[in-house]
Amino acid sequence: MVTPRKPTAPTTEAVDRFCAQFDDLFGRLAERTALRQYLMGLLLPREHNKTLTVLAALVPGGERQWLHHFVHDAPWDSAALNRRRLALWQADPTLAPHGEGVLIVDETGDRKRGHGIVLAAQQYIGKLGHTANGVVSVTSHWADGRQHIPLGVRPYRPARRLPGGKADPAFRTKPELAWELIEEARAAGIPFRVVVADCVYGENAKLEARLCAAGLRYVLALRPNRGTWQVVQDPAQPPAFTPAEAARRVPLSHWQRLVRRDSHGKELVRYVAELELGVAYGPDQPVRLIAATQDPATLQPDATWYMATNLPLAEASPAEVYELYCLRDWIEHYYKPAKHELGWADFQMRAERAIVRHWQLVMLAFTFCLLAGRPPDPTTLSGLRAERPGGKIGPPARVAGHAPPGAALAMPLGAPAPVLAELVHSASTARTRCTLGARRSLPTAAHPNLTNQR
Repeated sequence: MVTPRKPTAPTTEAVDRFCAQFDDLFGRLAERTALRQYLMGLLLPREHNKTLTVLAALVPGGERQWLHHFVHDAPWDSAALNRRRLALWQADPTLAPHGEGVLIVDETGDRKRGHGIVLAAQQYIGKLGHTANGVVSVTSHWADGRQHIPLGVRPYRPARRLPGGKADPAFRTKPELAWELIEEARAAGIPFRVVVADCVYGENAKLEARLCAAGLRYVLALRPNRGTWQVVQDPAQPPAFTPAEAARRVPLSHWQRLVRRDSHGKELVRYVAELELGVAYGPDQPVRLIAATQDPATLQPDATWYMATNLPLAEASPAEVYELYCLRDWIEHYYKPAKHELGWADFQMRAERAIVRHWQLVMLAFTFCLLAGRPPDPTTLSGLRAERPGGKIGPPARVAGHAPPGAALAMPLGAPAPVLAELVHSASTARTRCTLGARRSLPTAAHPNLTNQR
């Protein structure tokens, strides 16, 4: 006879109900308890960096040593946790993915001191804009212009930290990691219309070939000076060699004016055009080249974008291709709460497995916010999906933008008022606490649904 699992001590009803769906992935009571404590610590208002010491001090009953063991040594599978998380999202009647969304791949980096962390090395950190000692990861994301959710993450192992350098079997380039994430999303049955990525991936021939061989549509960015081979028949009138040169040869009358809104409702005016670049890109070629700019007369480099796509002209006009590419911006709406509120980069573990587990738990916390803030009416999103993704986004449909003043939590905008009210109240209560010292329980004035004090 199988011994029944020991129940965990009650925390908050919403967290207990959510974590109960993952309990079978954790064989020990201490692991199931640590999952709840870690999740609550990530969700609480951010007053300090969310290190293990801080999480243990904030959450009632938290023990730093137990939390460290949970992320560093405990025998649970972070990949299985991520698959279960995505399955819950896919099963949700109002937030489930659909075929009009896009799969975004991107990389993000965070500065770290020292060399004790196995993933830390001198490398380019995007948010700094220069090379620094830090940790970089490649992430995948699903978005449709109104909702978005993280799908997966892969750590980037710098070649200089591997014994064999770039020849080491453990070394993977960022495009190779991106392909692993794309395959992982497909294996999970997540539908999407196209893969969207910046020029780090758009200019990788191997990744592009893999996408074509798999029959996947894509919209990938290119640098304006990305060169192509051309046959010069008349030296006096050489052909265009780069996307920027091809854009300058497009007559002003051929640029299509496009008015759209960003995720904050701000109106943006852009001009898009189909480009021809030798035999490599063209409206009748297997791969098309699209340009979008704020001013077609000047084509300022910092306000002009070039995109390669294998979407046929019959399936997507240049304006539609640009709209699909603009959905890539939604991954920034994930990075902002994940880093500023949920503590994506606040880990102090050195082992790769512990760091990846921390990232997976941050994605779990974000998904909890999304599912806890689901629209109350299942028809809310079904009516929105009938529209073309990337169109004008009204205020009620924006998801996971700026949190309400004083909340300091990564809650989706448009969530039911009772959910937001409870979390905003608990966040403002937590801010009244004194500075962090020795570990103590939350004050009795805290909201009863966020503590086990009754």
